[in-house]
Amino acid sequence: MKLTFTSITIIFFTVLLFVIIEPSYQYVYSCNSSEPCGCSSNAASVTRIVGGESAGTSTWGWAVSIFISGTSLCGGAILSSSWIITAAHCVNGIAASQVTVYAGSNTRFSGQSRVASSITVHPSYVSSTKINDIALIQLSTPLTMSSSAVKIICIPYVSSTTLSAGEWPPAGLSVVAVGWGTLSEGGSLPSTLQQVTVKTVDYRGSTCSSVLNNRLVQFCAGVSGGGKDTCQGDSGGPLMMFTTSSQWELVGVTSYGIGCARAAYAGVYTRVAYYQDWIRITTAGTYTNATSSTSA
Repeated sequence: MKLTFTSITIIFFTVLLFVIIEPSYQYVYSCNSSEPCGCSSNAASVTRIVGGESAGTSTWGWAVSIFISGTSLCGGAILSSSWIITAAHCVNGIAASQVTVYAGSNTRFSGQSRVASSITVHPSYVSSTKINDIALIQLSTPLTMSSSAVKIICIPYVSSTTLSAGEWPPAGLSVVAVGWGTLSEGGSLPSTLQQVTVKTVDYRGSTCSSVLNNRLVQFCAGVSGGGKDTCQGDSGGPLMMFTTSSQWELVGVTSYGIGCARAAYAGVYTRVAYYQDWIRITTAGTYTNATSSTSA
């Protein structure tokens, strides 16, 4: 078929229109409100293509901001009314009385506030490599869970056979990170909770192998070409997968990276599934597993 100048022009502008429109579309995750975990009051609407953006009200009810020693900021996620999961490097060597957790608000350091009563850093945490970069905070007073703005995140239920057989979550999976960290490398902190969609990265790829220290307990996530990442202040915050049971499941804890959103380096996250037994023992089982640990 011979294309005329007019038909070529139409094709060109159709493609151009697609390129212009496609990056801005929103993906709405409608969770199952009948499930005991991993579903907030409002559905999460996430731009799947462009960089990070402000989160909608009451879409990530388990996200908490953590004020440490009056100066530092980290993130975390609610496992139950009395337990918060975060990164070890956020609270290692810090007295519990110096840690305040804020829940139920998209605004940093607002909402329900609770002082920590105890901090349990993983006993094998290595500060130089961030191996086993995971910690649990017990609150002095339980959160008020009757609030529609406060929810709990699901913990993975993954067999040791699955974990030993290969990467979990698998490479190429779309996952969402949230936090109050800086909007760019060396930038300022936002007052409103931010969300960003990234993809898990094969540990053998150059953007991951150059930063990963232990592939059993850590994994990478980012996007090809950079531009989307967690950053300073996001440490300890949740990296989440949407499951076939329409629940949000905590697959990673934000750990470290080289700069922010650099094309050559993916971000590194603590692999939560590896610590299922440790979390169960430390919290005396006061958390909830997702009905399914398979990506939707």
